[in-house]
Amino acid sequence: MDPNQKVVDDVESNASAPAQEVAPTESRPVTVSQGGEAREAFFRRMNEWFAEFVRTNSAAQHPPPPPNLQPVPVGPQGVELVRLNKPPVDKIRKQGAEEFGANVDNDPERVEFWLENSIRVFDELSCTPKEYLKCTISLLRDSAYQWWNTLISVVPRERVTWDFFQDEFRKKYISQRFIDQKRKEFLEQKQGRMTVTEYEREFVRLSKYARECVSTEAIMCKRFEDGLNEDIRLLVGILELKEFVVLVERACKAEELSKEKRKAEFETRDLRKRPMNKSFQSSSKKSRDLYTRSNASARYPNRDCGK
Repeated sequence: MDPNQKVVDDVESNASAPAQEVAPTESRPVTVSQGGEAREAFFRRMNEWFAEFVRTNSAAQHPPPPPNLQPVPVGPQGVELVRLNKPPVDKIRKQGAEEFGANVDNDPERVEFWLENSIRVFDELSCTPKEYLKCTISLLRDSAYQWWNTLISVVPRERVTWDFFQDEFRKKYISQRFIDQKRKEFLEQKQGRMTVTEYEREFVRLSKYARECVSTEAIMCKRFEDGLNEDIRLLVGILELKEFVVLVERACKAEELSKEKRKAEFETRDLRKRPMNKSFQSSSKKSRDLYTRSNASARYPNRDCGK
């Protein structure tokens, strides 16, 4: 049964009941006030029904709020995000990275320089280890690229990392004999005729082949100091410096002082030689004159006697 029809029937029955009780013996017409009461009762009943309906059906009356939709990027922005996640292969050459093609005449030192220079470029671009590997492979050419493809075809994929590439690359193109030779050069290195700056440059370059010999900065300073020339070593040795940069700076100053000292000693010796040279020249001139006169007298010994 329709609830609205039920409410109307109840209101009509309630409105007709008082009229029947008031006139048991005779009928009386419905007044205006009686019709108003019935209308008020009807609206009151409707309000009660509506409140009950809302209370029992509250879940249906309040739908869930719409989800918080995020703005969807347009096409060009999405393309740019994908590009940022790609290895910067197109940028490494602009930063100074060079291609590597192995050949018979490859100098191990040049090969090592290529690897170190490539690592420097990757660091400047803030590459990840995976990007290190991808960028390096993109620089391989000819037999070097063929060597790498052959190697990874027989190695499990999980082993192919940046560290794995460095180890295998050094084994292939930088021989252990070369490393041992450079290590020996470092252990026997002396300043000799090099300036302190030149000696420091060679010392740092060769030290990477003997890391175990310069395990701390203090040990590095001691070995560098031992290779200095004696006049410079005596000046910086008494300072017992443990910082390499400071040691090199003081050694350069000691070298300047040593040069000035040698220059002053040379000028002093030169000044001492000058008076001796003058006296020697004057005495030599007198000797030559005397020798000339003696020869003249000996050539004509009886000229005066004849007169």
